Amino acid sequence: MNFIGIDIGGTVTKAGIYDAQGNEIHVASRNAEVLAEQPGFSERNMDELWETVCRVVKQAIYESQVPPLSIKGVSFSSHGKGLYAIDKKGKPVRNGIISSDTRALDYVKRWYHDGIDKQAYHKGLQQLWTGHPVSLLAWLKDHEPDNYARIDAILMVHDYIRFKFTGEIHAEITNISGSNFYNQFTSCYDNEMMALFGIPEVADKTAPVVNSTDRIGVITPQAALDCGLCPGTPVFGGFFDVVSSAVTSGIDNEKTLSAVAGTWSIATSVTDHIITSDFPYIWGKYCVPGKYFVHEGSPTSASNLTWFIKQFFQDEAQCYQNFEQWIAQSCDEQLVFLPYLFGSNLEMDLQGGLIGLSGHHTKKDVIAAIYRGIVFSHLVHQDRIISLNPAIEKIRFTGGPSRSRQWTQMYADAANLPLEVVDIEQAGCRAAALCAATGAGVYSSFSEAMAQTQPAVVVFEPDEQRHQHLREGYARYLNVAHALSPRVNAK
Repeated sequence: MNFIGIDIGGTVTKAGIYDAQGNEIHVASRNAEVLAEQPGFSERNMDELWETVCRVVKQAIYESQVPPLSIKGVSFSSHGKGLYAIDKKGKPVRNGIISSDTRALDYVKRWYHDGIDKQAYHKGLQQLWTGHPVSLLAWLKDHEPDNYARIDAILMVHDYIRFKFTGEIHAEITNISGSNFYNQFTSCYDNEMMALFGIPEVADKTAPVVNSTDRIGVITPQAALDCGLCPGTPVFGGFFDVVSSAVTSGIDNEKTLSAVAGTWSIATSVTDHIITSDFPYIWGKYCVPGKYFVHEGSPTSASNLTWFIKQFFQDEAQCYQNFEQWIAQSCDEQLVFLPYLFGSNLEMDLQGGLIGLSGHHTKKDVIAAIYRGIVFSHLVHQDRIISLNPAIEKIRFTGGPSRSRQWTQMYADAANLPLEVVDIEQAGCRAAALCAATGAGVYSSFSEAMAQTQPAVVVFEPDEQRHQHLREGYARYLNVAHALSPRVNAK
């Protein structure tokens, strides 16, 4: 008995085959073509997206030689937010829009200026974001009114792919609950929120909401021909990739923080109830019924290092080996790197930078500053979540930086908490496969699935002395970032 987990990211699409215990059999992946026709645009052709999903599924089956008849369920992990709308015939209204898209920045700024964020927050529990469906729909209404009028169903990316597999139109709870037109307290779409954002017309264009493990339908004969699976194979809801990371890490209670360092820096906590606060935390419905997840995230993580390597180095593999030594040797911690090449988690318009550079600095110092800056940016999110939930006792850590012992130790020292590195590379695919296994009845609940498939971890204990040094560096980092804030300098 095997299951397929499909992970749909902003740039890479993967399909993994797993047994019922979450053991990986094979994973296939393909890079996606991200379309950027204008500054701020980040799109994908939805027909091409479906073809890519079918190709990775076929590739995984072919390369693993797993019989399609042994596949007893399919589910999904996907990037959050964005917009993948279809018309009455089930055809894409236009290209899908990825959550990193910033075309609606002026709308978000205006809503903050007008206080719309505060009016909407007490219902949706979301910070305003350019990649929210509401932001993109408001932009479409003004700039592409014909496309806006053709929308029949507002979907997230995994909702669209699930529709292509089954012909059934639904919106999955962990993702749609972060759409900013979903009321966390009534557990329903909220027409008043839609009106606040100037899009009351979409009230009748929403899709029925389903849970992560709900069996939505089965693979249709046409989809079976497209992807190589058997007609009638069950298809289950899936979840937002922030949730899939927590599931892979085995988190179903408030004592463990899920930390992800990849393209995005993400900190997530699972709670039994919504905790009220003056700070606008981001909440959503967790995949375990009755539980919530609260998270913080920004594109301020390892993608900044990847950019630097591409610009200034040739041998990427050799780079990482050298960097392990460099960050251990560098002792000048006055150099500050702001990892805001793709966005900031402090100020909306704050840009990246390397501050305090002098003639005595070497590339070793620069690399060490980049590593520290990414850790410091993660601390912004992590400290906020721990402030909200002081019951957190340890951190479960996934993502590219976890492969660097020096960098991982830096994360542990900065947090001053035990940090457990999850030894699983394909977190999204594995979690999606466990979702399918749970939906198929192999496990009675996600809690049972996580308890019986706990991943192997490597534990990094924090060093108190290094913690103090890093916290002093963190204070410098925050002072520099705030000093460079456009709002400060406009006064």
